[in-house]
Amino acid sequence: MMRIRVLGEWLLVVSLLTVACSGGDRTPVSLASPEASATSVAPRPNNTQPADESEEYDFDQVSDLSALNSYRVHYTFNWESSKDSQKEAGFWDIWGQFVRQPPARRLAWTGTGTGGAKQELVQVGEDIYMNTGSDWVAMMSSQMDIFMDNPLLISPLHMMFGTRGKVVQKNVIINGISANHYVLDESALKTAPGLGVISKAEADVWVSPEFNVVVRYVAHYDAQDLAIGGGEEGTLDLTFDLMDINQPIDITAPEGVKPAVPEDIPILEDVADMNAFSGMITYSSTRGVEEVTAFYEARMPAQGWTKGEAVMPAGMDFTKGSRTAQIMIQAEEGKTTVTIISGE
Repeated sequence: MMRIRVLGEWLLVVSLLTVACSGGDRTPVSLASPEASATSVAPRPNNTQPADESEEYDFDQVSDLSALNSYRVHYTFNWESSKDSQKEAGFWDIWGQFVRQPPARRLAWTGTGTGGAKQELVQVGEDIYMNTGSDWVAMMSSQMDIFMDNPLLISPLHMMFGTRGKVVQKNVIINGISANHYVLDESALKTAPGLGVISKAEADVWVSPEFNVVVRYVAHYDAQDLAIGGGEEGTLDLTFDLMDINQPIDITAPEGVKPAVPEDIPILEDVADMNAFSGMITYSSTRGVEEVTAFYEARMPAQGWTKGEAVMPAGMDFTKGSRTAQIMIQAEEGKTTVTIISGE
């Protein structure tokens, strides 16, 4: 039950982040050392073009990051708020990584509310790993994508509450990428879902013409009903940086952590609705009960398991040393459901 509660808390963290924010070197990069690729604005190169100050840009033209093959992102949030004359300050520091093939993602978060410990989510294919600061928990799901539609990884402009800007400088190098520099048009202010009513905004945005994505922005907001800080009014300063576009990034399962589906427990091919967590595996199949039963009767002993006397109807019990595995197979609404409970 404790692991289930922790999972719920972590998914709540991801959800809160989503709600609050909605609206050259080719060596593989490790998230564990973000300072190794510190964000910097390079000196103005010789080919920098002077800007036509009358030129405006509509940020709605910018793509999200879904077309990129790999990248890293870094967000910082720093806020102050007041309520009933009481002031409060907080911060988030968030690192994300994405690789399209083979599919893998990572999100690490430290800040107010985390007790100072880094919390981390890793998804490699359908295998999910979660660390809330004490230990890793392994999960697996063919249905759940913990990063699905999360703007922290796919849509950096979710925190840009203005949609227009004026060009300041062209062809400046930001995070190793050539970009054009724009200043936010403050007249585009609006009410921001999950943030509050913005009364003042200042922002600089750098857009890559080559990739048509934002590679950096720095923003400051004054807002009423500042939801992030929980106050009546406050300020929010944030930065976003995009790095290592289409560069090799190594995202793997945490070292020494066993996957949620043990290697010696066979799974049918072409299954659906598969989930695994804390010693329980569930899935469905279009194959009949008899075929699925025959599969486990043959394949479990081949993996070193010994079949024992079933405790429950429609079930099979196996042992392997100190380990146990109970398999329940049932017909349900035109399909066969399988539940496997394993433990020590």
